[in-house]
Amino acid sequence: MQRTSLLLVLAAVGAAGLGRAEALTMTYPHSSTVIHERAADWAGGEGRGITAGPAGLTLAPGVGSGTFTSAPVRVAAFDELVPSWNAVTPARGSVSVEVRVQAGGTWTRWYSFGSWSAAGDRASLDGQRDAAGQVLTDTLRLNAKASTYQYRVTLRGAGTALKLVALNTSDRARRSEGLGAPGNRAAWGREVKVPTRSQMLYPNGGEVWCSPTSVSMILAHYGVNVSVPDAAQGTFDRVYDGTGNWPFNAAYAGTWGLRAVILRLPSLAEAEKFTAAGTPLAVSLGWKAGELPGAAIASSTGHLMVLTGFDAKGNPVLNDPAAPTDAGVRRTYPRAVFERLWLAHSGGLTYLITPQVD
Repeated sequence: MQRTSLLLVLAAVGAAGLGRAEALTMTYPHSSTVIHERAADWAGGEGRGITAGPAGLTLAPGVGSGTFTSAPVRVAAFDELVPSWNAVTPARGSVSVEVRVQAGGTWTRWYSFGSWSAAGDRASLDGQRDAAGQVLTDTLRLNAKASTYQYRVTLRGAGTALKLVALNTSDRARRSEGLGAPGNRAAWGREVKVPTRSQMLYPNGGEVWCSPTSVSMILAHYGVNVSVPDAAQGTFDRVYDGTGNWPFNAAYAGTWGLRAVILRLPSLAEAEKFTAAGTPLAVSLGWKAGELPGAAIASSTGHLMVLTGFDAKGNPVLNDPAAPTDAGVRRTYPRAVFERLWLAHSGGLTYLITPQVD
C-alpha cells in the first residue's frame, strides 16, 4: 500500500496553494478549504496560555486551559462554513472551535461548533441563530455572503494539542456549477481497494451509522482496524444524538494518526483525481425514492458512502454501507445521477483522510 501524505496527495491532484509560504489552500470555483498545521500558519494569531510551534497549538507549561485566536482569513465570498480539526486530547482533555465572520464591516458573534474529546464528552451546541446566520450542528449558514473569517480554539487539559484546523467555505448558489464536467478516461476502470463494511449488521442504531462506518472503512484501508460500533461510539455527539457530525468524524479519524480534512469538491471529475492517486473519499448525498437506481435503501435525507473509483464507463464505484451485508456493499451508480444528488445535497462534501508522512 502506498503511504502518501496529504501534501503529496494534493500535489498529485493539482490542488491550489502548494509550495507557497502561505497556508495550504484548496480552491475550487464554489469553495475554498484553508488548512493550518504548520508553525507559520499560526503567525499573526493571538495565544492566551497557548503556544504555536511544530507540534501545533499546545498549552503553555502549567496552564490548564487556553485560547488561540487566528488572524483574519480572507477567501472568496461564501455563505456556508464547515470546520474540521485533528487534535490530541488525553484523559479528559477537550477542544472547542469557534468561528466569526465579518459582514458589512462588522464582526458577527462567535459561533461554536461544540466541544470535542476523544475519550470524554462530545457535544455540538444548539440554539445558535441570529440575524447574521445559524449553526446547523456542524455547518455555519449565513444569511448574507462574507469573505473574511476568524477562528478561535480553546484547549483544556494537560497534554491537549491541536494538530490541524481546516475551514471549508462555500457559495451555496454555485454548488452545482461543476455538474457534468468531463471526466478523465485514464482514471476509469480503476478502484482503490477498501474493505467493505455494512452498517446494517448492528442493532441499536446501526441503520444510522453511515458516517462512522465510512470512516472505519477508510481507516481499515490504511491499516487501522476499528470496528463499526467502536467508530460509532467514538463519533457520537450527545446533543445531536447521533454519529453524523462531520467535524467530529474528521476529528475521530485524526485520533488514529491520520490527517482528516473536510472539503467540498465541485464534480466527479475532481474526485477522479483523488481515487486515481490511490485515495478513497467519503462523500455525502441524499435522494428521494426512485432517484438513485440500485440504491441499497429507498431514500435518504443524508448518507455517507466511500468513493473507491470508477468503472470502465466512468460510473462511480462506491462502498455503500447501507447494503444489508458486507458482500453487498460495493455498488456502482449512474454517474450523472449520482453527481447531481451529491452536489445538490451537500455541495460535494467530502472527507479526505490520508496518512501522515512516515
